[in-house]
Amino acid sequence: MPRRIPLVLSLVLMALAGGYSTATNSAGFETTAPSTTLEFNIVGRADAPVTIIEFSDLQCPYCARHALNTFPEIKRNYIDTGKVRYAARDFPLAMHPFALPAAVATRCAGEQGKFWEYRHAVFERQDELATAPYDALAAELGLDVPRFVACRKDGAQLAAVLADVALAGSSGITSTPAFVVGRIVNGEFEGETFAGAKPYADFAARIDALLAAGK
Repeated sequence: MPRRIPLVLSLVLMALAGGYSTATNSAGFETTAPSTTLEFNIVGRADAPVTIIEFSDLQCPYCARHALNTFPEIKRNYIDTGKVRYAARDFPLAMHPFALPAAVATRCAGEQGKFWEYRHAVFERQDELATAPYDALAAELGLDVPRFVACRKDGAQLAAVLADVALAGSSGITSTPAFVVGRIVNGEFEGETFAGAKPYADFAARIDALLAAGK
């Protein structure tokens, strides 16, 4: 049953439904222009009727399963068709020592317009995180490596990761991957939160129900 989302998360989600300008990058992701804001971790039309926000730990194997197997189908069938706006946020768990530096690195790639590509690469090579392969991944993706290294050190994206952690905590999210799926109804965000690497069919059913309810 859809419910009102806690105010702090509701405000974030309503902002995601606002009017960001977008462009399509080389990997086909509709994304905002590179910046130090959170905008680069959002894909999909600004006026999409359904919003999904994902909280992930980049060292979490279940998060990798979702990102590598389920998310591409969601993107192809719902994001690319204008039905869903999707945001990825960070929730590195204390049990995963490499999740925090991986999140910072991924956001730094986002500053150069490669957030989603870098995130995908991190999940594909999750077993290498102990070796801190971040600069090598940046080079493979054609990033400005000195700029990337400076970003990892300057603390701005670390602060953004910690802000996501605080958001998750204030919204009652305790595990990864976790999702909020909903839509704006009479100016307020209504949706549900759930956790776990659910199969694509589960997401499709939830999205389709919201699309039908909005007609």
